[in-house]
Amino acid sequence: MLMSSPRRWIALLTALAALIAAPPLAAQTVDEVVARHVDARGGHSRLKALQTIKITRTVATPFSNVRVIIYRKRPQLFRVEQGPTDPGAPLVPRGINADAAWDAVQGKIVTRSEADAAETRELDADFDGLLVDWKEKGHTVTLDGKESLPWGEAYKLRVKTKSGAERVIYLDAKTYLERRQTGILKLPGGRQFNVVIDFDNYKEINGVKFPFDITEDRTGKEPSLSYVTYTEKIEANVPMDDGLFAVPK
Repeated sequence: MLMSSPRRWIALLTALAALIAAPPLAAQTVDEVVARHVDARGGHSRLKALQTIKITRTVATPFSNVRVIIYRKRPQLFRVEQGPTDPGAPLVPRGINADAAWDAVQGKIVTRSEADAAETRELDADFDGLLVDWKEKGHTVTLDGKESLPWGEAYKLRVKTKSGAERVIYLDAKTYLERRQTGILKLPGGRQFNVVIDFDNYKEINGVKFPFDITEDRTGKEPSLSYVTYTEKIEANVPMDDGLFAVPK
């Protein structure tokens, strides 16, 4: 019996002492969480193999549906066109390039200030996402542990870009895919909103995962707004001329 075996007692006590003395499992670092995120997206090499992306979407707003076409090209070229979903209806563009960020406002082209252009270049024109190569981009990323969200636990990462813009990114603790992003959205004319963007329904394009369903809630001094975005198509490595992103004359 166990009571009659001193050797068994000694072995048991030794095992218990080792268990008590063992250090707790190390918490994950920012680098480890971001590395898992990049792998979940498809891996660094697959991400870098994408040179251009064309995204076709429909955005359901409280007033009507809006057709949206987004063009992205490395390193930081961005253009979006949006307007009525009616066939042949004109779309209103805005764009970002290395020299400027511009918007079409009531038939006129308005360029953003140098500071606003730098911020939107980092946020909107970032081809791979804020977390990919964040050190090389000059951003700061800190890990604030985990937080419970409606779909489960998520890693909470605070991002401060090189220009000073701030975002909070939530990565699903199981899949390491981005599920939520919060921050301040700046629009032409000095308008600002607190924004919460949720991502879902990830699908692979050229081996890289993209969210096809996006919901966005805007709150602030102006009336709150909610949008639901349905992605119809994502095309990778479509030929795009740099002139597409230039400020219209």
